[in-house]
Amino acid sequence: MSIGGRTISTLIQTQGISDLDRIYRIAQQDGADFNLAYIGADFICPRNQKFDGEYMKRLFDYAYQLSAKGYPWHKSPNA
Repeated sequence: MSIGGRTISTLIQTQGISDLDRIYRIAQQDGADFNLAYIGADFICPRNQKFDGEYMKRLFDYAYQLSAKGYPWHKSPNA
C-alpha cells in the first residue's frame, strides 16, 4: 500500500477511536449507560478481496452467535 493509502487508513482508524472515546465521555457526563460491542480477536477468517461474500457471512454468523448467548456488553472503550 502506498504511503498516502496507509496515512488515510491510519487517520480513519484514529478518528474512529477518538469518536468512541468522545461518545463514552458524553455518556458518563450525562449519566447514560454505555454499551460497546466489537469483533473480537477470536474471529479468524481470511478475507480474499475487498468485498468477500463468504467473509461477510462468517462475520454475521459470528456476531449472531454472540448475541444469541446474550452478548456481554463492554462498559468502557478500554474494556
